[in-house]
Amino acid sequence: MNTEDLVARLSTVIGIPVVPYGEDGRIDHARTAALAARLIANGISVLTPNGNTGEFYALAPSERREVLTTVVEARTATTTIVAGVGYDVATAIDDARFAHDAGADAIMIHQPVVPYLAADGWVEYNAAIAAAVPGLGVLPYLSNPAVSGTHVARLAALAPNVVGLKYSVPDPVVFATTRARAEEAMAEERAGAGTAGEGTTGEGLLWIAGLAESYAPAYWQAGARAFTSGLVNVAPAVSLRMLAALRAGDYDEAADVWRAVRHFEDLRARDRSANNVSVVKEAMHQLGLCRREVRAPSHGLAPELAAEVTESIRPWRALVPALDATETERQPA
Repeated sequence: MNTEDLVARLSTVIGIPVVPYGEDGRIDHARTAALAARLIANGISVLTPNGNTGEFYALAPSERREVLTTVVEARTATTTIVAGVGYDVATAIDDARFAHDAGADAIMIHQPVVPYLAADGWVEYNAAIAAAVPGLGVLPYLSNPAVSGTHVARLAALAPNVVGLKYSVPDPVVFATTRARAEEAMAEERAGAGTAGEGTTGEGLLWIAGLAESYAPAYWQAGARAFTSGLVNVAPAVSLRMLAALRAGDYDEAADVWRAVRHFEDLRARDRSANNVSVVKEAMHQLGLCRREVRAPSHGLAPELAAEVTESIRPWRALVPALDATETERQPA
């Protein structure tokens, strides 16, 4: 693993593909491949099969592996694959090793779902999984503010293949504080070991804004250099426009994109993100990209919410690329 090269490739929009289902409720693998190819063809170079937008927790173990295999087979030479893993340590390790053998470049370790998470336990959990796949980059998914920058630095010291993390605490001040403390602690560790200038990238971890376009501008100003996106399934050009603006330091342009997607992202965040995936799939269904069905405990949208989705995507609907009909027949809207 070339860490610096991997971090450079991950410093972009990290797309989290949906998992489309057929009429029988099973995963539609032909459409899964076509949707992955559509993202790649439209400039998305990093894909995370089995992410939250991919209904990770609603898939059976065999389905997770089948989805990963399908997306890996759809990749091009310049595509970076980050496989989502999680659950108990043993299950996560098994899936991480499968991801390695399947050709993934990195894994994203989902936030633990047990109700009793200790910060030190979070460190041990991620370190154990990372140690099982030393040849893969590792990106922990952090959504608990109880895990401090000191804990992040401790994990980085224990697991050198932890190259970054997806930070999803919805508070830019907490993010900035956590990142600053982590980088300070990592620098202290390197200085104490006499390895100043060495480390994950020579500068520290890659911090990924894990709450998509809504938080990307604020987190970017505090040091994030990538962001995850579910919206990218609908309109990759919109996400890439946000990325270009942030890289250029053009925060007026970034604010324009933020305003354009605000209604859509607010619908996803409403009621503690109850309809996070449902909104994305409803938009895709309206655009003829896939069926709208989601699996429990998610739920399809009521007609009035589906109408709001229609309005939310209207400002940038013209930027939505079609699904390549040569890959699979388009779904009528």
